[in-house]
Formats: sequence, structure tokens, C-alpha cells
Amino acid sequence: MTTTHLSRREFLKASAAATAGLTLGFYLPASFARTADPGTTSGSVAPPSFAPNAFVRIGIDDSVTVIAKHVEMGQGTYTGLATLVAEELDADWSKVKVEGAPANAKLYNNLSWGETQGTGGSSAIANSYEQLRKAGAAARAMLVAAAAHEWKMAPEAITVERGVVMHGARKLSFGQLAEKAAALPVPTEIKLKDPKDFRYIGKQISRKDSKAKCNGSARYTIDMKLPGMLTAVVAHPRGLAAR
Repeated sequence: MTTTHLSRREFLKASAAATAGLTLGFYLPASFARTADPGTTSGSVAPPSFAPNAFVRIGIDDSVTVIAKHVEMGQGTYTGLATLVAEELDADWSKVKVEGAPANAKLYNNLSWGETQGTGGSSAIANSYEQLRKAGAAARAMLVAAAAHEWKMAPEAITVERGVVMHGARKLSFGQLAEKAAALPVPTEIKLKDPKDFRYIGKQISRKDSKAKCNGSARYTIDMKLPGMLTAVVAHPRGLAAR
């Protein structure tokens, strides 16, 4: 899959528009890239004019937010997509959150379907597997590069584990490095993990939607209330309703 990366200038424009921290913009394959509608991105991030697809946001509070382009319908999509990013990022799973992507097929399309945003046919993980792993790996590389600059050493000497960047006794959390990492260019070459080193993918981990569904705090479509909202129902003729 061919991947195009942001230039330093373009990435800084995207980062400056975000809330404090690191937001990773990531291109779709050229065959699916389109022009973005500036009003349809997630959160407060304003997209650059070339319409990157933003999947990862790291806050100064150490939170890692994954933007899920597929819908959670009980099949575990939110957990699965977050796993792909967290694996390559070496994130602390307890600090990973998931947000549903807005309705924008140009940015969050199903790569198996073309310019169509949708969930179905067991395609969510299959078409996002490499795309989201690369997004996580790129963010990790930028955090490591920021730490390497801080400690004046080679990035290869630095390790990352559960949201902490380390070298010997020196440690910096993702949140402490987020803003410095945001000023760096997105790496042009991304190395993915060997499957034998997986910590999350294919392992037993807690689902990201379970707690909210158990304590009643999960919001469903029926819970949406908007100003002036009306409820429409189908009026069936009496004879049809009696059958």
C-alpha cells in the first residue's frame, strides 16, 4: 500500500490548530485521497488543505485518543482499531481512548470499498490493519526522536514501554514529549513490529466499550437530544396494524 507523508510545514499547520499535544495526520493511499471539507474533522483539529486522515491524538495528560473510522456495534471494532495503534505506539492501554470519526467519507473511508464510509462484511480490521499500525508507529518514532533530542543521543538507544520513553534511569511520558514531538516532521520510513513482539494484538485485553455499556453511561442514537428536535413515527392504517 503506497503511503504519502506530511511535510514539516504541513504537519506544523495541523499541529498548531490542535489542542495541546501531538496530533498525527496520516495520508490515505493515493487512490483514495480526496479534498477535505474543513468543517467535518473530529474535535478541534483543523485539517490542512491536502486532507490528511488523523487517527492519533496524544495529549499532554498522557492520554492517547484513537479516531475510529468504523462503527462499534458490539463486535469489538473500537477495541480492535485502538489495539492496532496502541501496539505500534507501545501505549499504556489504560490511557487509550476511542472517538468515533465524523461522517466524512473523503477522510474516513473504508479502504476496501473505495470512497465509502461504512462498517460491515468483516472489513473493519482487515482494511485498517496496516493503515492504523503505521499511524501508531509514526507517532512512536516522533516521540522517540523528541526524547533523543532532549537527551542528546541516538534514537536507537531509546526504548518505549506502556506510554513511557526510556533510556536507563531517564524517563519521559508521552504527555511530556507530545508538544516537542509535534514540532518534528513525520518520518518518511516506518518500521512495523515483528508479530512475535506483539503485546496487544492477538492478546486478551479489556474492551474499550464494556464499562460504559455496563454502568449505563454509553450513549446510543436514541439518547441524542438536539434543540428543536422532533420525533417521527410511522402512522399505519388501522387495518394493517390489526393484522
